Amino acid sequence: MAKVYMLVGKIASGKTTWAMERKAIVPLVLLSCDDLMLDVFAGCLGDKHGETERRCLNFLFGQAVQLVEMGLDVVLDSGFWTKKSRAMARVYFSEKQIEIKTYYFKTPEDVRIERLQERNARLAHSPKREFIVDAALLAKLDKKFEEPLSNEVDFIVGMEK
Repeated sequence: MAKVYMLVGKIASGKTTWAMERKAIVPLVLLSCDDLMLDVFAGCLGDKHGETERRCLNFLFGQAVQLVEMGLDVVLDSGFWTKKSRAMARVYFSEKQIEIKTYYFKTPEDVRIERLQERNARLAHSPKREFIVDAALLAKLDKKFEEPLSNEVDFIVGMEK
């Protein structure tokens, strides 16, 4: 039976890289909240970002159900930064009798910082729309992250140098 993989972790922890590598090996559909928001909205949403992200995620949950019903594994790449968002996903898919596996990406800070610097430099000269994360935004985002408890995750992915 197909399942949903929920990727949990701070920005630049390796979630998307893992998903793309896995997609090259096994058939699955990658649903990214960031990709959806960047494609649909023209710029910074400011105070509306959180609500819009929640609504996009709800949309992706519905897409995930349809894909699982078609027999396809789905990766939800969103970060699921709060305990509440992780619980919401588990309840949603449980009610639909869909198995969900939670992967927590726990990456050393120096590795994340290096990745972000490389990513920001690449994006500064790229036509591709992505979120550029400076030090202030990184601190703000990291402050919002609630590390999952061991009973919230199925696998811990440690990304070493």
